[in-house]
Amino acid sequence: MLNESSANQVQLTAAYIKTFVKVAYMAEIKRSLAVVIGIDEYSNGIPALQTAVNDAKEIATTLESKYEYQVVLMLDEDANSDKFNSLLTAFEQHKLPLSDGSQIEIEETDRLFFYFAGHGIALDNLDNPNGPASFLVPQDARMDNNSTLLSMKRLHDALQKLPCRHLLIILDCCFAGAFRWAGNREAVRQDKLYRERYDRFICSCAQQVIMSASDDEKAADSLYPFGQRTEHDGHSPFAEFLLKALTEQADWSEDGVLTATELYVYLHSELGKINAKQIPNFCQLQRHDKGEYIFPVPSFDRKNLASAPAISEKTNPYRGLKPFEEEHSQLFFGRNKLISQLAEFISDRPLTVVLGASGSGKSSLVKAGLIPYLKRGNSHQEWRILAPVRPGESPFTALNKTLIKENLPIFAEPNKAFEQELQNLYQSVGEWYRLNPQAKLLLVIDQFEELATVCQDETESKKFFEGLARAIKAFPEQLRIVVTLRNDFEPQFRDTPLEPYWESGRFVMPRISRQELRSCIVEPAAAKVMYFEPPSLVDEIIDEVAQMPGALPLLSFTLSELYLKYIQSVKQGKRNNRAITQFDYEELGGVTRSLTKRADFEYDELVKRDPAYSQTIKHVMLRMVAVGSSDLTRRRVLCKELEYPQPENTRVKLVIERFVAARLLVKGRDIENNEYVEPAHDALIREWQKLLNWKKQELGPLLLQTELRPIASKWATQKHDKKAVGLLWNNDPRLPLVQQLLKSDVGWLNLTELEFVKRSIQKRRNKHLNAIAMVSAMMILLSQLTAFGFIQLHFSIVNNSAEEIRQSSLLSTCSQLHKYAMQIPQTTEANIAEDK
Repeated sequence: MLNESSANQVQLTAAYIKTFVKVAYMAEIKRSLAVVIGIDEYSNGIPALQTAVNDAKEIATTLESKYEYQVVLMLDEDANSDKFNSLLTAFEQHKLPLSDGSQIEIEETDRLFFYFAGHGIALDNLDNPNGPASFLVPQDARMDNNSTLLSMKRLHDALQKLPCRHLLIILDCCFAGAFRWAGNREAVRQDKLYRERYDRFICSCAQQVIMSASDDEKAADSLYPFGQRTEHDGHSPFAEFLLKALTEQADWSEDGVLTATELYVYLHSELGKINAKQIPNFCQLQRHDKGEYIFPVPSFDRKNLASAPAISEKTNPYRGLKPFEEEHSQLFFGRNKLISQLAEFISDRPLTVVLGASGSGKSSLVKAGLIPYLKRGNSHQEWRILAPVRPGESPFTALNKTLIKENLPIFAEPNKAFEQELQNLYQSVGEWYRLNPQAKLLLVIDQFEELATVCQDETESKKFFEGLARAIKAFPEQLRIVVTLRNDFEPQFRDTPLEPYWESGRFVMPRISRQELRSCIVEPAAAKVMYFEPPSLVDEIIDEVAQMPGALPLLSFTLSELYLKYIQSVKQGKRNNRAITQFDYEELGGVTRSLTKRADFEYDELVKRDPAYSQTIKHVMLRMVAVGSSDLTRRRVLCKELEYPQPENTRVKLVIERFVAARLLVKGRDIENNEYVEPAHDALIREWQKLLNWKKQELGPLLLQTELRPIASKWATQKHDKKAVGLLWNNDPRLPLVQQLLKSDVGWLNLTELEFVKRSIQKRRNKHLNAIAMVSAMMILLSQLTAFGFIQLHFSIVNNSAEEIRQSSLLSTCSQLHKYAMQIPQTTEANIAEDK
């Protein structure tokens, strides 16, 4: 009998064999077919072209001689309306008409290359929701009769019906980009061609289109009179570079295989260098799957391709809820245009406020986009870039850490020596500027809202704002400050010394486009030689998040979980095809439920182990919620704040361990090298219903804990100083509230807070005991006075009745004092009993 490990190995081996057999069966492309059309000589008054026929001939010759294609060449009169219609009819019947009048059946194992060089035209039609009506112009077409034109939509439909596995359409004509209205799925550039990627390209359907002009380039096209195309050495610029590409100049990965994507990248790059009016475009038709149209040279051998690098949990290309840092710039996709816009924006503004909703990608844009962009020299400006600052509870402490790294003066005592320290910093920075007059200094302050949500010292916040404003005023041309801020906190920052620079510095994050989302989803996977199965899964994910504000962290978390589910399935021997699947996506609950479903799972698993974890998780998570604002935000918690009495401490440690492993929490070290833990993103505390309910139900205790925490922490650092006694809450009206909270749930307070409360109670108890001692002494004195009063009363009766009234009054007074003195210790003892 096989053990579990052996069974998994057998499963995995079977999967390998199945994949190998499929590749061996499917990979063989039996025939390479081509239809190449070129029209120079038009009739019916349509202006002639100069290079289309020559372009078509050269391309046909290259395909035949270099790649062993069987080519059907249609030139001038052979490309009239009747011939075009016959060709499309044959396509619809899965046939290819040959020049001798015979036809061949197009099969699944064929690849077909379709090329057209001639006139194209696009007619605007406001009633057409799919955009302009676009046409190819046959040799005998009449411009006053649209029925003689060849609709690109019909061409698209006929070609798409072909059963061949691979199809590449290249249109070199005016308004060629309008063809994409027929089917406009965007393509993603692939990296090095590994064996696994090649097998996927060969086995899967590929339907790709390269056009010599974009669909939005009509103004550029219209600069030419109808019928006139630019030419160079007997070819159009597009055809010239296409011919060079087909001679392997576009094989930038040097693997012996030219892909359609490489072809397009080469054409776009080379045409851009000569400022061509027509910008090429690239798209994939609706039936396109995971394939890629390829031109393998006859000497190509699949065995020479390298295997894809191994992948594991450590090579996860998705960041989950964590923001992208500078070191992750190679995996930061979909924001190239926005990065360059931001770099240009900050060049002439002393203050830039990057505004956006939580989850819109502000921090990642600046840290993984802007900073690497500037360091690479893309802005043609010399930059000195300081390490990004996150204000936290003390913005000056955070700033000091960055200043120390740059050997700049720090703010050791901003509340006492602010002016002197500011001048020291000015002097040092000024000296650097004198040595580097052309350079600019960049200071990035991330999560600027923490000055309102986390920093508890209002005086320090005001001085920080003042320091920033005065620094801008001192160095307006050299200093550039970039802050990231949630737009819902913006009103709280308007009435500050930064107000003069605020309005002109607002850089609002635009809504991410579908193509940018596609890049964010597909390109990290492509970098690890992975793909989505089926390809429509990518569109489904985009549809779910496209209208969801602040969805990027949730999207990234979902993609990270999908990647990890694949890794787990490989370990279990279930598959090894590098596919992110629809089944896994649905099992996660899609983007919307993936995060909260994971949080619920971790909660349930721990509570099954011990019901006490229910309270422990609540206490840990509520500590990570910043209260006091209208919207929930996360709070960074130092690990020393999460030290509790046993057995609660053991439970807390396991909660943190499990939630960190689940990527719901993240650990790190702050600027003072203190270890901390915090929610991976605000999305967790905004979306997890359990946490929302806890916050609503426990708002009173949470606010009380928030008030107690900084005082207890300050007392703990100063408790050996006699002055620290004054921080205790022995006379504070909140102490009884804390005592009542502890009676209901002792887990609310950590070790430091518990010690602070106990010391406060002890101090109040000591005060009461001192009162008892004083009262006891008073009782002895009063007892003596009472005895003396009785003696005096006796003498008044014997010797002097006139003194009777006075002594009687004295006796009454002594009795009342004695009664009062007896009540004091009873009250004090009751208070002590309550403290216990």
